[in-house]
Amino acid sequence: MTRVALVGPIYPFRAGIAYCTTKLAEELRQGLDVDVISFSRQYPKRFYPGGDDVDSTLPVAPGERMLDVVNPLTWIRAGWRLRKADVVILVWWIWVWALPYLVMMAMLGRHTRVILQCHNIGDKEPAAWKHWLTDRVLRRGDVLVTHAATEAREGWRRSRGRRTITTFLPVHELGGAVPSRAAARETLAIDAAANVALFFGHVRPFKGLDIALRAWRELTADVLLVVAGEAWWKSEAEYRALADGLNVRLDFRFIPDAEIATYFAAADVVLAPYRIEAQSGVALTSFHFARPVIATRVGGLPEIIDGRNGILVPPEDPQALAAAIDEFFITRDREVMERAAAESARRYSWAEYGALFRRLVTEIS
Repeated sequence: MTRVALVGPIYPFRAGIAYCTTKLAEELRQGLDVDVISFSRQYPKRFYPGGDDVDSTLPVAPGERMLDVVNPLTWIRAGWRLRKADVVILVWWIWVWALPYLVMMAMLGRHTRVILQCHNIGDKEPAAWKHWLTDRVLRRGDVLVTHAATEAREGWRRSRGRRTITTFLPVHELGGAVPSRAAARETLAIDAAANVALFFGHVRPFKGLDIALRAWRELTADVLLVVAGEAWWKSEAEYRALADGLNVRLDFRFIPDAEIATYFAAADVVLAPYRIEAQSGVALTSFHFARPVIATRVGGLPEIIDGRNGILVPPEDPQALAAAIDEFFITRDREVMERAAAESARRYSWAEYGALFRRLVTEIS
């Protein structure tokens, strides 16, 4: 049997990358011998502005937690272990892991093939040195798997022509059991009859919360904006100043998995007014909860938002965002859009995604 090693964050590390790695490991184990190598420490503290990067409400996924981002001895130990594999799948999403990955790849035998599962080709807070480090990693992969056509083109160029495959990012089935809209709103103390839009996840500058808050001053419809997530890189005070006097609720904290379903179930629509993006785990989580998405026309978002399951607007345009929100709440058939969002969730299945990786592993091993 082909021996596969998967390297990346797994539960109980929090956020979408850990979720995706945990799910991919489950899918690969259906027919393959899989060794999962994860982290004892993901980031130096200075590069992780949030609180703890572990979600205590999540189960502990099976795997060896041996990699420490600041301990080269653990990189070498993992590299020796990876030499046993026929195929190594490295989860790539951030420049922080460039040096450890390069060390591990340098230790692989000639027979071992490397698949880079690329959640992001570029960096959300770019710099020339991050670009340089990322390119070194991309050029060492045998195959790059990306989740948007724009990412595939950039990956092919920056890897100097490495084989690049484009597929969808699967739906994010987070949060456990889904409450009714009424029950979720009761839990969050939101009026059952209110129009509610949700901005969810790490509040980083590229995600455009400031754009959404400016859009709220342009609205015709009466809509409550619920912001749920930690503020990164910009202070909460800046956002609170922009939200002053508006119908906005700011829940600036990490939202554990046990509470995710409550926030999405309480919403009518989810906002993704991003400045840049490869592909959006927030949008795919929205589809899991049958919630339409209003997003900007950047990165891979136009590939999953089709006008039926959401609305696309130009980036950096609060007026256009406000017009789309008004359109959604005043003229659109929300039930039809919710059904379309649920259909999208079924379309982007983990079973199909896992089958693609199993075929790829068999093909290149």
